[in-house]
Amino acid sequence: MTHPDVEKGSFSVLHFRNFFTTQEQSIKINISADIRYKLYLNGEYIGQGPANNDLRHYSYDSYALSEHLVKGENLLAVEVWSFGEMNPARFESERARLIVMSETAGMESLNTGSGNWKVTESKAYASTHRGKDFQFEGYYAMGGGELINAAEYLWGWNLPTHDDKSWYKPVTLSQGTPYGYAHNNGEAYISLSPRTIPMMDESPENRPQLRQVKGMPAAGATQNWDAAKPMLIPEKSEVTFLFDQAYLTKGHPFFAFSQGKGAVVEITYAENLFYPDGTKGNRNEIEGKEIRGLKDRYILDGGQGRIFSPLLNRTWRYIEVKIKTGLEPLQWVGYSARKFIYPFNQTASFQSGVKLHNQILEAGWRTAKLCADETYMDTPYYEQLQYIGDTRIQALISLYYSGDDRLMRNAIHQFSNSITDEGITQSRFPSNIIQYIPPYSLFMINMLHDYHMHRNDDAFTGEYVEKMSSILFWFEKQLREDMLLGAMPWWSYVDVTKDWKGGSPPAFSEGGSIVLTLQFIYALQEAVSLYKYHGKYDLANHFEQLSAQLQEAVKQKGFDSQRGLFADTPEKKQFSQHANIFAILTNTAAKEAQSDLFHRIITDTSLTQANVYFQFYLIRAAQRSGNGSFFTNNLSMWEGMLNEGLTTYAEHLHRTRSDCHAWSATPNYEFFNTVLGIQPYAPHFEEVLIEPNPGNLNNVKGKIPHPKGEIGVSLSSVQKNMRVEINLPPETTGVFKWKNKEYPLVTGINKFRISDLHN
Repeated sequence: MTHPDVEKGSFSVLHFRNFFTTQEQSIKINISADIRYKLYLNGEYIGQGPANNDLRHYSYDSYALSEHLVKGENLLAVEVWSFGEMNPARFESERARLIVMSETAGMESLNTGSGNWKVTESKAYASTHRGKDFQFEGYYAMGGGELINAAEYLWGWNLPTHDDKSWYKPVTLSQGTPYGYAHNNGEAYISLSPRTIPMMDESPENRPQLRQVKGMPAAGATQNWDAAKPMLIPEKSEVTFLFDQAYLTKGHPFFAFSQGKGAVVEITYAENLFYPDGTKGNRNEIEGKEIRGLKDRYILDGGQGRIFSPLLNRTWRYIEVKIKTGLEPLQWVGYSARKFIYPFNQTASFQSGVKLHNQILEAGWRTAKLCADETYMDTPYYEQLQYIGDTRIQALISLYYSGDDRLMRNAIHQFSNSITDEGITQSRFPSNIIQYIPPYSLFMINMLHDYHMHRNDDAFTGEYVEKMSSILFWFEKQLREDMLLGAMPWWSYVDVTKDWKGGSPPAFSEGGSIVLTLQFIYALQEAVSLYKYHGKYDLANHFEQLSAQLQEAVKQKGFDSQRGLFADTPEKKQFSQHANIFAILTNTAAKEAQSDLFHRIITDTSLTQANVYFQFYLIRAAQRSGNGSFFTNNLSMWEGMLNEGLTTYAEHLHRTRSDCHAWSATPNYEFFNTVLGIQPYAPHFEEVLIEPNPGNLNNVKGKIPHPKGEIGVSLSSVQKNMRVEINLPPETTGVFKWKNKEYPLVTGINKFRISDLHN
C-alpha cells in the first residue's frame, strides 16, 4: 500500500499509522517496504529494514513485538521512503510502499489493506545534489543527501498523541506473494522472501573530538562539547565546527537543536580532508585542508529539542557542522550516533609479539566490518555495492575471523539471482544500474568452491553448481580457434594498474588475452572439482578437457622462454604479475618451476604490478609456490597506509578514491591462512591442513572458528627446535606440513617438536 498521490519513481517520504488493541504479551508481524522503513511501537524505535535485495526476491523482516507493547490500545507507526532517481544504486525500487502482515491470530487489523491504516506524505524532505551542493572526485553511487525543512516536518508523528485526522486512507497496490507463488493468472506482483541474515548492529558510537571552531571562541565551545553541554550560537552568525571521530565509522548521527528559527545547519560527512589540489596527505592532519563530501541540510523552525537524523546511513571520520543563524539564537543541545553494520562477532585471535601485526589486524577488521551491513559492499562511503571480486575476499575474512557464514550465503544467492539471459552474472548485485564484469562471474565460481571447502552444506552448493554452468558455457563461446579468449564484451576489469586502461588487461578488446584465459582456467579447475563432488561427471569431463586445452594453448602462445615468464598476449611485448600469478595458481606453470617463477614475479619491476586488491592472489601464488613467508616480509603496503593516518585500508595505493575498501583487508585472512597455515584439506573443512609460513617470526599462535569448534595453532622457537601445538575440534583430523614433510593430526591437542629446522 502507499499514499494516493505517490507515483512510480517519485521522491517520497511517507508516514503510516495503525492503532490496534490487544491483550497479547507478544505479537509477530512480517514487514517490508520500498526502499526502506523505520518501525516504531508506541513512539519507541523498533528496527529498520528490509534486508537489501532485488525486486524479484524482495526481503521481508519478522518482529516479535513484546517490548513497549501494552495491554489495550497501541500504535504501530512506520516511516517509509524512496528517493526516486536519487536512490543509491544498491536499491531497486518501484515507488515508496509498505506491506505488513500479522502472524498472530486475531491481529489481522495490522495487515496492510485493512481499514486501520492511515498515511501522509511528508513535505519536509528534498535532496541535496552532487555538483550543486557537494563535490568530490571519483565514481559515486550513493545518491544525494537529505534536506529537511523543520517547519514542514510532522514532529511527533509516531506518537499516540499526534493528531492524524487529516491523514489519508492508503491505496492498495497489489497483493504481496511469497517468491515462487503466483495468483491472478500467474502474475506475481511482489515476490517476497524471508530475511536470511540477522538485524544490524545499531549500538551507540563514541562521541567525536571537536578539532576546529570558526566563528566563535574555540575554548568555550570545546569545553561545552567535551562536557556534553549545550552550545549557544548567537543570532546573525556563522559558525563552523569540525569533528574528528578518530577512526572511520558508519551509521546514523543524531543532532538536537532548540530555537534558532530560520537557521540553516549544513552537515558534511567525509572519510578524510583534502588539500586544495585534491590530495589527502596524512589523514590525522587538518591544517590547510578542507572538507569535501556528502551534505545533509536542515532548516530549523525554532522548536524545542528538534532531533534531526538522515534516513540513510552515513560514513564518516570527519563531520563538519556549519550553522548560519537568522534573527534568533540557536542552542545545539545534543549529539549522538548509532552504528549500522553487520553484527560480526570476532572469535579469531592472532599473537606474534609484533605490535605492527596487531595494528594491521585492527584496521583490517574495521575495514571488513564497515564494508558489510545487509550485503557485503566495496566501499561504505562511495558506493555500498556488493561486487563479486570484493566479496570473495570479504567472505573468507568473515569465515576466518567470526565463523559467520550467513552473509556469504546471502551473497552467493544474490549473485546467482543476477545471472541474465546472457548466462553471466552482473558484476554487482543488488543494483538498479546493470553492470557486467565477466571476470567477476568467474570469481563467483571460486567463491562457491570456497564455501564448499569451508562448510558442510551440499544442498546449498548443489543448487548453485547447476547455475555456474551457464557462466562457463558463456566463456567457452568466447574462445577463438587458437583456444585463447577472443574479443571480450563488457568490462574486462582485473586490477587497477598504471599500465592497464580501466583495469582491463592487454588484448581484452581484440582478443588473445593470456591473463583472462588463465583466469578462465582458474575457475574451470575449481568448477570441475565441484562437478565431480556432486556427481556431474559429464560436465566435469567436458570442462576438465577444456581446461587442459586452454593450458596447452597458454603454454604455447604465452610463455616466453627467454624471460621465463608468461606474457599478457601472444606477441609477448607486455608482461604482468597477474598473468604469472594465475599461471602458478592453475599449475599452468610446472610445479617444479613455480618457486623460481614467483621469485621473478616479485623481483622483476618491469612487470605490471598488482595493486592492493590483487595482493590476495599474489599471496595465493606465494603459498602455492612454496614462498608463503613472502607475506610477513612484505607488509609495507598496509604499514604505509597506517603511517598516513588511515584507520581502514584504501581502495588503491597512492591517489585513492576510497579510504575504506574491503578487498584491501587481505591481511585479516593471511595471518591465519598463510602465517598460521590453517586451511581446509578436504571439503566441508572436515580435514585440516596446517602449513605455516612464519617467516622470521620465532613465536606465533592463534585460533579461528571452525564449524565444529575452534582450530588453535601455536608455534614457538620456530627458528630452531620448533615446538608445535595444534588443537583440532571434535570429529576433525588433519595434516601438519613443514619442509615437504607431513605429520598426521588427530582430534584434540597435538603436541610435538621439530628439531633443527630453519626457514
